[in-house]
Amino acid sequence: MPEWKRVLEKWFRDYLIADWKYKSVALAAAVVIWAYVAGQQSIQVIYTVPLRFQNLNPALRLLGPNVKTAEVTLSGRRDRILNLDRHQIAVSLDLTGLRMGRNLYLISSRDVIAPPGLEIKDITPRQLSLHLGPEAPTP
Repeated sequence: MPEWKRVLEKWFRDYLIADWKYKSVALAAAVVIWAYVAGQQSIQVIYTVPLRFQNLNPALRLLGPNVKTAEVTLSGRRDRILNLDRHQIAVSLDLTGLRMGRNLYLISSRDVIAPPGLEIKDITPRQLSLHLGPEAPTP
């Protein structure tokens, strides 16, 4: 048998086969720890979500804007973000108290509906110019 084969067999026996049970347990523990740490990392994602207009005075109707979505930047643990369904996120604007004509609505993180454990980093647009007019008469 050539010398290089003997050296390779000895190395294989000494470093890979010897104490294989301990090495297997150590490898499994390393994989579990890595998976845990990887899941704890914080990441950011941007979702385009629908705007929901709530509590509009029945005597008024929304004439503008034509904006129907907002971009929401969320931050959170990697495992929560990756398991997130985009239908769990929306921007709900409470129009209580708005009057006929032009109204400036400032969008804040309180308007964002998102699962707990996620941080709202940014919302675009930050404000909307809402134009309200009288409800069209019914014939």
